[in-house]
Amino acid sequence: MRMMYKIFLIELLGIFLFESCYDDKGNYSYRAINEITVKHDFFGDTMLRMYSFVDTLRVFPEISTTVNHDPDNYEYEWVAVGGDPTIGGQYTLGKEKDLVYPITLPSQSYVVHFKIQDKSTGLTTISSLSLQLSTLFSRGWLVLGEGDDGRTQLDMVSTGGEDTTLLKNILQEVDLQEWGKPTCIFVPPYRPAAALNYIHVGTDKGTYRLSTSTLLPIEGAHLKWSFYDVSAAGECVMTEAVQIMGYYRAALVDGNLYYTELSGQQACFFGSPSNHYKGDYDLFPVGDKIGYSVKERGYATVLYNKRDGRFVYQQSGYGTPLGYCADMSDRVGDPFSWKPEYEYVTTLNCHKGSGSTYTILRDGGDFYLYSYRISYSFGIIKQLMVKMDNVIDLDKAEFFGASNMLSVIYYTVGNKLYGYDFARKKCELLKTFDGYEITLFLSDILVETSSDYFYIALYDPSKPASTGGEIRKYAIVDDVDDIVIKEEKGSKWEGLCKVKSIAYKTR
Repeated sequence: MRMMYKIFLIELLGIFLFESCYDDKGNYSYRAINEITVKHDFFGDTMLRMYSFVDTLRVFPEISTTVNHDPDNYEYEWVAVGGDPTIGGQYTLGKEKDLVYPITLPSQSYVVHFKIQDKSTGLTTISSLSLQLSTLFSRGWLVLGEGDDGRTQLDMVSTGGEDTTLLKNILQEVDLQEWGKPTCIFVPPYRPAAALNYIHVGTDKGTYRLSTSTLLPIEGAHLKWSFYDVSAAGECVMTEAVQIMGYYRAALVDGNLYYTELSGQQACFFGSPSNHYKGDYDLFPVGDKIGYSVKERGYATVLYNKRDGRFVYQQSGYGTPLGYCADMSDRVGDPFSWKPEYEYVTTLNCHKGSGSTYTILRDGGDFYLYSYRISYSFGIIKQLMVKMDNVIDLDKAEFFGASNMLSVIYYTVGNKLYGYDFARKKCELLKTFDGYEITLFLSDILVETSSDYFYIALYDPSKPASTGGEIRKYAIVDDVDDIVIKEEKGSKWEGLCKVKSIAYKTR
């Protein structure tokens, strides 16, 4: 038995030895993997910074393969993926190995993927580069004015490139048959939802919304599509619009006040006009400017009820008048009454102090300046009322502005610019622009807010309306004795349309 066991072990060992010496003639196939290597300085951690509608993206990658060197074996694709949540998008740039792409993409950051597909294996190799894209439309002054036919023309003083660039008649390829004379341009402060950032171009035949990236009308561009009830929308002529701390928007459309909350919204919609009292839907006419806080986060807007000669307000919040206007109460000892029953002239907002709003009223030949502060914590605070003695031709004034630092009001009469120090009741002729018409005065309350500047637009009537306009920037100088302004060097832009309204675009 023991002998048979030994014989069994020897035979089993022989089988293993035979198998180990057996030459496997099986039908197996071995192929080398086709490795694809892509090289270019742009791939990796490099961030490219370029300008849309100006630059051309050129990438000529070096490609090496380990097995299949037939160029017909490969398919290529360049795809840009936008990173801005309000714009985003996926854009095919080309389908050749070498990329030469004149950039026409919206301004945002991108990851550009270069895809190589091996047709014989179906495998795809991807290399990527980072691209930060700006446009000449990204930053600068949008200039709304009249063209040669008297209708709306949109120019831009672009500061988005290395140099200041004048972009002319941006909307010339757009059918402007329904566009009338310009009224105002409104550029909202940035909000995460793209539809809240549309630029509004107001004309006397309607208001239209433009894409921030292309400056072209969006689909459904007419402002009537921003009304909950489209049938209730009128001509939609916007003449004034403000955005309060990014969360509330107030606008004067067809002479009426519209106020809406934007917090949590993906688009801006208007309901019914709110220039009426609670329970009374008889609309009263309001002044052409909206008083609001540019500094202290106050949510209220202040307007002047021209029918009853009094100040009214509207704001959002529990227990406040939302959807209608309300009077403000007077107290004994106040510097003025909210119900003066005077004629409205204008309203100005500025950064002076904690932020001030001025309303100028007139009673016959006398003018009065009312100063008040719109505060988040303390409501609407009366500051002072000044009888504007010693003014020169204020009854003929066309455009107004205010200093952000000093107690000075500016106004224009014809081609003359005046300054009025209401603390000293001193009026001075500051400058006469011979040969020009003044078409705009704008105090800078939204761009260089820590400084004191204003912009004045001029028009040379001997030139075509499309090119006869210009803008000059002035600094306000703090002087003990006189009202002093100083023209800023390098801040004079010529060849513009006949300017009606300007607004600064930051992105």
